[in-house]
Amino acid sequence: MTDEMNPQTGEFPPVLPGFEQGSTKKGEPGFVEAATLRMINKLEADGWITAHHAGPCALAIVTARRVDSSEGRGAPSGQANLLRAMKEIFELLPAPENASSDALDKALEFMTATEPAPVEGTPA
Repeated sequence: MTDEMNPQTGEFPPVLPGFEQGSTKKGEPGFVEAATLRMINKLEADGWITAHHAGPCALAIVTARRVDSSEGRGAPSGQANLLRAMKEIFELLPAPENASSDALDKALEFMTATEPAPVEGTPA
C-alpha cells in the first residue's frame, strides 16, 4: 500500500488510527506549507523573489506539503532526508538579511580600502 494521494479523487488511502494525515482540513495547507507560503509571499512583496525563482519556490511549497502530510509517518531517516532537502531548497531562495549585510560589508571594505585624497596645505 502506498501513502501517495490518488490524483483522480484527491484522497489518501485509508490508514490506521494515529497515522492520519497531518493537515488540518482537506484542501487546506498544513502548518509548514502555510509558513512557507507566507515567507514566499513576503519575499515577493518586498521584491526579493522574481520570476526566475519560480522553480525553487515551487519546490519549497511541494516539499513543505510533503513534510506536513508525512507528519508522524514513515521512517525517521526518510523524515530527516526530507527535512534536509527542504533546508537546501530554502537556501536557494534569496535571504534579504544576508544580502543587506553583504552590501554593508562591501561598502565598508570600499571605504577602508581607498586612501583619502590629500588636503591642500597639510603635510603629506
